[in-house]
Amino acid sequence: MLRILPLLLFFLIAFNSAAQQTATELFRSGNEKFKAGRYNDAIQLYDQVLKLEPKHAPTLTNRGVSKDRLRDYRGAIEDFTKAIAADAKYTEAYLSRGLSRYNLRDYKASLQDFNKGIELKPKDARAYNNRGLVRYALKDYRNAITDYSKAIELDKEYAEAYYNRSAPRYNIGEKANACLDWTKAKNLGLKEAEPYLKKYCK
Repeated sequence: MLRILPLLLFFLIAFNSAAQQTATELFRSGNEKFKAGRYNDAIQLYDQVLKLEPKHAPTLTNRGVSKDRLRDYRGAIEDFTKAIAADAKYTEAYLSRGLSRYNLRDYKASLQDFNKGIELKPKDARAYNNRGLVRYALKDYRNAITDYSKAIELDKEYAEAYYNRSAPRYNIGEKANACLDWTKAKNLGLKEAEPYLKKYCK
């Protein structure tokens, strides 16, 4: 029922000068393959970047995201962990690792990653939405609602956060509020909300 916001890909970040031009071109090409959904091709290009710049946190993270899309969650986590070792303040690595751990149902470790990501980047609506997913999985419904609400506070048009907030609201007996959230999500273009409106909000 819950909807995960797709991981975002972050673009060009500076490389060391010696291999900068080649690494930059390979990194851009990898990003283009990723955007086209050609994740294996993207991984091959990121591999080449990492031969030149083995501790480049954005490349390690993007390769991890590509692996996550291929459902190689453990391989993805390994890349995100390497990215964090290379740059302990690289927020995207924590947030991405949190999602891969969530996909493996390692909810406690996932929660730790989202907590750290939010500590580093406290105004990232996506981070609160995704931490809400973890809290919902742990049946911590009220804190899940708090996280989704924070995501909405940061981004009033965040359809997935409205949609995701409806489930814990419904579970704690707030049917009217759940229906309001499904309605808002639908009005923002999220078709997944329609069946719930028909079933629970007559």
